[in-house]
Amino acid sequence: MTTTNISVTPQQSAESPVRLRVRSLAAVYRVLFQNDIARIIGVAALFLWLPLRNNIWVYVVETDWWWHLRTGEWIFQNHRVPRTDPFSITGAGKPWVAYSWPFDMVLYQVAKHWDLLGVVAFTVGIWVAMVLAFLYLLRSFRPPFWVSLGLALIGGMSFQIVMSPRPGGLTVIAFILVLEVLCTARRKLSVRRLWLIPVIMWLWASVHVQFVYGLFLIGVFCLEPVFDRLLEFAGVMAPPGGSYLPARWMWGTLAASVIATVLNPYGWGSYQVLYDFAKQPLLAGFVTETLPMAFDQRLHFIVLLVCLAGVFALARQSSVRPVWVILMVWSALSSFRFQRDIWLVTVISSVLIVQAITNSRHEPVKVNQRVWLGAIPLILLGLVLTFQRGPTNRDLSSLVAGRLPLGEVAYIHEHHLQGPLFNHYDWGGFLIYALPEMPVSIDGRTNVHGQEEVGRSLHTWSFLGDDLTDPLLRSANLIIAPRYKPLTFGLSQDRHFRAVFEDQTGILFQRILAPDPLPATKEASAQ
Repeated sequence: MTTTNISVTPQQSAESPVRLRVRSLAAVYRVLFQNDIARIIGVAALFLWLPLRNNIWVYVVETDWWWHLRTGEWIFQNHRVPRTDPFSITGAGKPWVAYSWPFDMVLYQVAKHWDLLGVVAFTVGIWVAMVLAFLYLLRSFRPPFWVSLGLALIGGMSFQIVMSPRPGGLTVIAFILVLEVLCTARRKLSVRRLWLIPVIMWLWASVHVQFVYGLFLIGVFCLEPVFDRLLEFAGVMAPPGGSYLPARWMWGTLAASVIATVLNPYGWGSYQVLYDFAKQPLLAGFVTETLPMAFDQRLHFIVLLVCLAGVFALARQSSVRPVWVILMVWSALSSFRFQRDIWLVTVISSVLIVQAITNSRHEPVKVNQRVWLGAIPLILLGLVLTFQRGPTNRDLSSLVAGRLPLGEVAYIHEHHLQGPLFNHYDWGGFLIYALPEMPVSIDGRTNVHGQEEVGRSLHTWSFLGDDLTDPLLRSANLIIAPRYKPLTFGLSQDRHFRAVFEDQTGILFQRILAPDPLPATKEASAQ
């Protein structure tokens, strides 16, 4: 009988089953993920996971974008930007800065040519651009491919908070682009691309008032040498090594950016808007998106974990970097105080994470260009299929009718009813567009109405103490009321009004009797 001798090397015999399993898993990982096909699928999934979800169509029933649509229409009709508020009773004659006027004009043209489907496609396009800009920022540090893709996925989730047919998404894009230019210039000690920043700031200031985030960001980078010297003087850090960007270029970029922000029809008007917001702190409590994060949804906890990871990456750095400490603290305070800015801490934390990973590697990780070129057709195909298989414009109109007072508006037009109109805060933006001939009593443009007027309107609709002393309510001939608001119940019992139309969304009341005189005390308080 013959025997077969199997030779076993000492290294193989010494390997434990655990080590062999780890090697097997590593081999599986290389096969499944470290190839271009897997990366192409990953990139396509990054840009398609949200559009492929059915709820992207609900953005058309978001109530606060309609006044942007009406503003764009007004500009095309009058061939100029508005200087005073033409849309509301309380704002009539007051100065108004339509700080997003270019966005409003584009939105109007999209809706004019492609209706509600075009608005949804426009909104999805802005979200795709946000994710693309964020991925470009992360890849500029050359981290591992799947790390950048995973962080971009979390970023895409956080960008949903500003995903609507409003200009907030453009702030995200502009902030990321300015940050990328600054980080690349600082890393390469090159001023070659700094000229892009004033151009971005000019466009940013023309579409959204949060352009001040960009000025703050540039200012922090300008002060980097000052911060380092202060910490060195205090003994917190050793003398900084390396070089800085030339101060004249950095401060020149900041000065040019400030000048660029006033090159618009309103000049310094956007700064006046910021001042008006700053002196009315109660406004933040009236709007859901400016409330603090309540940690009542999964995304809040994910962002918290990313924030903690960013703090950990910052703490692990070999030397203190005041610029990033300031940006981390600022972004965390802003994001956790105003959930509208939840994207901000995600962006800053992600940059700190990829910086730490890249600094720990000897060579940057490069990705074959075929990955990006191969993902583009898949992404385009996915987007086309999404809209081909989605609802039609008629379906979206039905969706709007189920959430907004489309039936009440149609009844007013059909019966030629006349104002003045009293409406709820949430519906004001829609009614500005749907009833262009009838000024609204209130809408989401809080900088126009002020915190006192917004607070009084919300108090009236809460119907506390059967209070009907609101001057706008007492002078109203028509009231478009959401069905389940406390004031709606009170009006249904009031002899001065009768319901002339109602559906599942709301009730239209018309005045039939003049209001009773107010007692002297209530009349004085209503003034």
